[in-house]
Amino acid sequence: MEQSIVKIQAQLMREYYKDFSKYAKGRLPEHKVAWVTAFTPVEILDALGIDYYYPESYAAVIAASGKEQELMQESTRLDLSQDCCSYSCCFEGCVELEKGPRGIPPKPDVLIATNNQCNTLPGWWNLLAERYHVPLIVLDYPGENVDREIAYEYVTAQHRDLIARMEQLSGNQLDMGRLEELLEISKKSVSAWNSIVEEFPKHNLNPSLLFDGISFLITARCKKETAELYALMADEYKLLPAPDEQLIPVFWLGYPLWYHSSRHLTEILSGCRIVGSNYITWWSLDYSGRDAFESLFQAYNYTFLNLKQKSRTERLMECISKSKAVGTITLKNKSCKCDFVSAKNIGLPQVEIEIDMIDRNYADVEKAQSLMEIFKENICFE
Repeated sequence: MEQSIVKIQAQLMREYYKDFSKYAKGRLPEHKVAWVTAFTPVEILDALGIDYYYPESYAAVIAASGKEQELMQESTRLDLSQDCCSYSCCFEGCVELEKGPRGIPPKPDVLIATNNQCNTLPGWWNLLAERYHVPLIVLDYPGENVDREIAYEYVTAQHRDLIARMEQLSGNQLDMGRLEELLEISKKSVSAWNSIVEEFPKHNLNPSLLFDGISFLITARCKKETAELYALMADEYKLLPAPDEQLIPVFWLGYPLWYHSSRHLTEILSGCRIVGSNYITWWSLDYSGRDAFESLFQAYNYTFLNLKQKSRTERLMECISKSKAVGTITLKNKSCKCDFVSAKNIGLPQVEIEIDMIDRNYADVEKAQSLMEIFKENICFE
């Protein structure tokens, strides 16, 4: 089974990176190319034969390879503050210098941004549009701030417009049957991933497997190989031994640290084990709906990061409760605080660590270790 998992992962990686400059070697992409933000309705693009790439995800890959510092420094020359989103700083340096561990992605024919994740992304995509002189489409998702029926009509009108524009770009006509098929695959991928998340606190499972594993749900959620991969992973993880009950179960609240080999701070976790993370639930999109347009609306209008604060806090508390964590390690991320507020209302002991998901130079491990010792003492006294 392990060989099957590795084989599918390699297949998905090959397919995603095949047109990056390191592998394409001057060959032009076969299809039109879109660069998208993480919560874009990519099922529409896939149904129309448009290839899509995620600059945010590639920034994480760059940091994991240890190449991010030179690229982030280059972004300061482009007048980007290092307090900006470090994903954007890292990727802007990558395309400016045309350097990255896998080269650079093929140039976009269109840029698509959404506001159902954070408000920084449309601004960053504006910079990319100026760089490449290509059309920029920004999808506006009102979330819970608007009556559901009104929101559905508003969002669906944008989805229909996106389809029309992508049909014109690709020269293909949308097959609704194909779109519905892809949405069903995304639904299966999410369901299988949720099974993995449920197994996490029950077994001796390295958190890095989930922090890295979710990448396929981000970049390839409507590929049948992703659904197959997650089903195999869920079955395999069920066979792992139970965790050491002597370790303090804690919840990792924030992004993975992409530059760290474990994706979290193993240096500070002596006596603890991570049993859950909000990050690994962000892409558990709800594709329920009577038809394709309702499924798209439900999934992308009500992403976790697009909910009202009360709903986000309730969902976060539910995740923590299921994990049986007795405290949280809460990351006060230098360049992204899109979910930091939710942590304030959960009613559990927590330690706040100032850090960044990309910029390793911002980590103060000694300070984090001192804070963790106090945190563990407080839990033991409760």
